[in-house]
Amino acid sequence: MTTTTYKADYKKAEMKALKLLEMNNSSSLPIKVKSLAEPFSNLRIKTYSWFSKKYNVTFEEIIETFQSDEGCCWYDSYSNKYLILYNEKVENKKRIRWTLAHELGHFMLKHNELSKRSIIARSSLSDDEYDEFESEANVFARSLLAHPAIICQFKSANPHFISDLFHISYEAACNVFMFIQKGYEFGFNYSSNHPFIKFFSNTIHLIKNSWYCLKCNHSFSKKLAHFCPICGSKNIAKHFFSGDGDVKYRSYETDEINRLKKCITCSNEEIVGDYCQICGTYLVNKCTGFSPQNIAEKYTGKWHADFTGSCGALLDANARFCHNCGSTSLFYEADILEDWKKEKEEADELPF
Repeated sequence: MTTTTYKADYKKAEMKALKLLEMNNSSSLPIKVKSLAEPFSNLRIKTYSWFSKKYNVTFEEIIETFQSDEGCCWYDSYSNKYLILYNEKVENKKRIRWTLAHELGHFMLKHNELSKRSIIARSSLSDDEYDEFESEANVFARSLLAHPAIICQFKSANPHFISDLFHISYEAACNVFMFIQKGYEFGFNYSSNHPFIKFFSNTIHLIKNSWYCLKCNHSFSKKLAHFCPICGSKNIAKHFFSGDGDVKYRSYETDEINRLKKCITCSNEEIVGDYCQICGTYLVNKCTGFSPQNIAEKYTGKWHADFTGSCGALLDANARFCHNCGSTSLFYEADILEDWKKEKEEADELPF
């Protein structure tokens, strides 16, 4: 009599990862793994310390019971409830993220139920079955945290880039990078219609076109930029990852023709035309062509004019300077926007 061994379905693992991301509308990077469990009433994620305190057991006993010093997915068939446990004392926090994604894979792929085991452990399964479950959960984790299709959208991607952008360990990043390289060797490429590329399209676009100003710590997205739109500095660089040092300058929503939806000056929301009918503020920010050195020489003409020397760029509503040519913005010239240094000081004083 032959025993049927479970066979990993990697395509299914990918699609289950995408389904979980779609359920949580989680398309920004890096993925916030723990929050992905929130839609499930029968799933909780807890630490080894929590389990140790609740059941009065040591870490060593937890590791022995669940046969892992990093984490596990525990299933109670009687109540149909799952508990993902992870060792928060693991020093590499990026590795913890992979562990959580891996255990979420066991949950989403129903490995415990299929194997009729409370935990997926080598001691309770055949070597072949255990390896199939584990490899399928790893593909799920890779798809959830750092899908190769997304990585391939960045031509300069390397293990360091992958580790930093997707917030996974360097070891995991190397493994994903090698997987992609092997695919290239066999002539495999990801179509632009790939579901992961489509789901993360906005994030990919933002990352590809992200810049960072080393003077005022502003991050912004432009396909091409020569100057910082907040402070006018030329000291800008490609910026792939948001960091703790970023300053969040106030932003203002505009419509499809770059017109403010709400007047910055008087907060009027009933917008008709390019001027606010309440206070008269001009509502479209654009390049003036004026030199930043002459900001003290106030312009007294009409704001809707086509300024001589302007490059013609329409600007973000919070831009004090043109990202293209470095000239002042209309909103800055008209005193609609205050000096960036004042706003930065206010932002620096915030407690978080």
